[in-house]
Amino acid sequence: MDRTHRALLSDLIRFKTITPSGDDAISYCVRFLEEVGFVCTKMQYGEVTNLYAKLGNHDKNLCFAGHIDVVPPLDGWGTDPFTLTEKDGKLYGRGTNDMKGPLSSCLMAIRDFVTTASSCEFSISVILTSNEEIGGDTGTRQVVEFLEDSGEKITGCVLCESCSQIASGEYVKIGCRGSLDVDLTSHGHQGHVANWKELGNHLHSFVRFLHLFTETPLDEGSEKFSPSSIQLTSVDVGNDVRNVIPQTAAAKLNIRFNDLWSIDDLEAHIRAQTPDNINIVFGRHGYPFIGSRDEFVSFVCSSIEGVTHKAPGIGTNGGNSDALSIREITDVVEVGSLITGAHIVDEFITEEELMKLRSIYLGIINSFQNFC
Repeated sequence: MDRTHRALLSDLIRFKTITPSGDDAISYCVRFLEEVGFVCTKMQYGEVTNLYAKLGNHDKNLCFAGHIDVVPPLDGWGTDPFTLTEKDGKLYGRGTNDMKGPLSSCLMAIRDFVTTASSCEFSISVILTSNEEIGGDTGTRQVVEFLEDSGEKITGCVLCESCSQIASGEYVKIGCRGSLDVDLTSHGHQGHVANWKELGNHLHSFVRFLHLFTETPLDEGSEKFSPSSIQLTSVDVGNDVRNVIPQTAAAKLNIRFNDLWSIDDLEAHIRAQTPDNINIVFGRHGYPFIGSRDEFVSFVCSSIEGVTHKAPGIGTNGGNSDALSIREITDVVEVGSLITGAHIVDEFITEEELMKLRSIYLGIINSFQNFC
């Protein structure tokens, strides 16, 4: 890993880009891209900063996309989360995995290509946002609307997201399951624990329901999607008193569902399974989708295999991403770091992973002239 790449990642980590903060970091990326000839358009929406940058003006346009924002580091770190720190062969810092590390590899790959290619008969573009981790209508979706309004066309897009189920760069995420939040509130009688026979204890039935609901499979998966998954993320009673049965208890769940379900059908299924004393509030955060035609997927897989000498995995597992918005205007796949490293305490990536991603992104650029 050369000094320029390390300095780039170090600088990106130093920006405290907790969603939606990111203007300084995106301005830094603008300077980096302008130095190699890109024309950059920044878009400000309140606290959110977005960027569309483009090199050249050809009909064919290969886009790379990503986000500069990170989740809060919270407690428990062994290093300063906003200082790139090398320790035991690993590079630590918030965003090293998700996704400033992969982004640094992408920017370096673009720089490698521009500074060495004798000619280029296609355009290269970059989409960045500071509002991906929390999401909303002022992030990449605004860039997509800008591109639609301006008539700008993208041939295909590689999202440099933390997504791999295998190893960095060796997994192509072609779509995503839907995401449904489910907030449950159980209601019962408040009273002395000694009177549980007269009052009933709804906490016991609530716990039994949660166990049965989360342990009963929704489906067995479909052709391109893994089985739907129900995960408890919070169970809260808010009761510090040992001799009182509380009146209410709450639980939060997230369901990642495949294309065997519509959101309406899934919500109806949950209502049918839920006892009458439990209130339900749903939060919709996406639906199952495949983001690319097979032709672009095959092109990306072939490009990766040309670098790694083995075929990458293909799938739809992982979290939601800005591919949901980008797919509205072009083919999009995700190629990036290991999803298991995202959002963890002492987040890290290795130099080997960064260099492999840099080579893979460069391989995609080098091969793009032969696509379409």
